[in-house]
Amino acid sequence: MFKKKKATEVKKVIDVKFEVKEDFEEDREGCFTHLSGFFKGSSNGEKRKMPIVDGINKFRVYVKKLPRAPQPAIPSREVWLSLWGAFLGVGFTALLAVLWKCPMLLGPFGASAVLIFGAYKAPLAQPRNVLLGHFLAACIGVCVNDFFGVSFWSIGLGVALALVLMVVTYSIHPPAGATAYVAVQTGGLGVGYMYILNPVILGAFILVLIGVIFNKMGKRDYPTHWW
Repeated sequence: MFKKKKATEVKKVIDVKFEVKEDFEEDREGCFTHLSGFFKGSSNGEKRKMPIVDGINKFRVYVKKLPRAPQPAIPSREVWLSLWGAFLGVGFTALLAVLWKCPMLLGPFGASAVLIFGAYKAPLAQPRNVLLGHFLAACIGVCVNDFFGVSFWSIGLGVALALVLMVVTYSIHPPAGATAYVAVQTGGLGVGYMYILNPVILGAFILVLIGVIFNKMGKRDYPTHWW
């Protein structure tokens, strides 16, 4: 009797295992069917879109409708001239800085090189804007640092005043904003008012000089005006 009872219990356990296994297989098949229908489409032939894909498509359509800036074809000659111009302009200024053992390069000069050799026809890239913009920004930055020290508001004040001076003197040069920023933050690289002469004026002058020579050799119309 004990053996019969044990056999009956074992049979019940086996039946339960088979039922669990069958339920699991049915659930798995149902899940796969649901996913395939979600990605491929419904049975009546209508395609079902995922919410993310639908949102991306709507965003692409919206972006295509936005006004687009004119993008004329750029000759390969212009690309190569811009490349070599920026390389020689910044590289030669850096070489002179090493030979003369004086800091003639600033981070803002990299942005100035982009304008002088890449957007040389832009009013903001002309010698007046480059030289006067950097000069005014350096003066304002060093003075603000001298009077107010370094703080979040003094840095903002230095850049803002430099911008105002550039606007009223028609000498806006965007990289010069960084010149004022560096002057306030570092106290003119630790050299005080000498920061105005070197590296700002000296470095900007050499960069403009190389820009004029190189662009003339490349038969580019730079500068369009001097003053």
